Amino acid sequence: MGLTRCGNFLKYSMFIFNFIILICGGFLLGVGIYTRANQNEFCITTLGSNLFLPVALALITVGSIVIVLSFLGCCGAIKEVRCMLATFFALLLLMLIVLMIGGIIAYVFRGQITNYFRHHLYMSLNQSYGDDERETQAWDCMQQTFKCCGVEGDVNSTTSWAYYKKNTEWYFNQTSVRRPFGSYLHHVRTYVPKSCCRDMSPANVSRCTGITDKDIAPVLEPPLHPHQINDQLYGTGCFTSVSEFLWDHAKILGATASGIALLMVLGMTFSLCLCRRIDDEYAYE
Repeated sequence: MGLTRCGNFLKYSMFIFNFIILICGGFLLGVGIYTRANQNEFCITTLGSNLFLPVALALITVGSIVIVLSFLGCCGAIKEVRCMLATFFALLLLMLIVLMIGGIIAYVFRGQITNYFRHHLYMSLNQSYGDDERETQAWDCMQQTFKCCGVEGDVNSTTSWAYYKKNTEWYFNQTSVRRPFGSYLHHVRTYVPKSCCRDMSPANVSRCTGITDKDIAPVLEPPLHPHQINDQLYGTGCFTSVSEFLWDHAKILGATASGIALLMVLGMTFSLCLCRRIDDEYAYE
């Protein structure tokens, strides 16, 4: 005799639950492998440290773990194997504890993490932009994605768009860009890269980067009067824009984390109840 109606409900509920999780794990694994194999299609560097490879490997690792866990849960449920169900419960509990500890550590050290990220943004833009191709691509991608320019502050900050011409080697090393002027060639210095521009058409890029319109930013330095603000130039620093983005989406991130934790607790509950049901009903036989 097999499980009763209640036991079968737990059995097939847990199987369906873990089958859905198995699909999610396969999706994470596929995204990780695709990202690792197509690294040139992504913003692959987080400025100051190469975050691309760890993110890809993390997706592959998490996806693989989720697949193994869901496989244990599916097989343990459909075959009614208490050992598999117990292993599934133990591993899921371990993952939940690790995630909770990681979340607590990230919260406690959030100030240090923020300062570390800010510091490396400054160092990367100061020394690597225009020299290191990967970091240059990452900065360009970030500035276009988050509609920002420079590191920190608003349009009147010396560490947003104005940081390029005040501190970066990219600005001071511009010696190869030249444009015909009469019968001579003269150097054309751009004050910000074109990834800081709202519109990539040649006329707007020239206005945005300071090749034309010398009476507005970025040629002029902050503080600016309203009529000196360049409407083609992103005025907010990228650290500020990314921080605002994360803050605006904090509820979504929190809900996602809570949903993951709830799924893990639900999986543990299913496995524990089914495990005890198997034990009780087969002992009764």
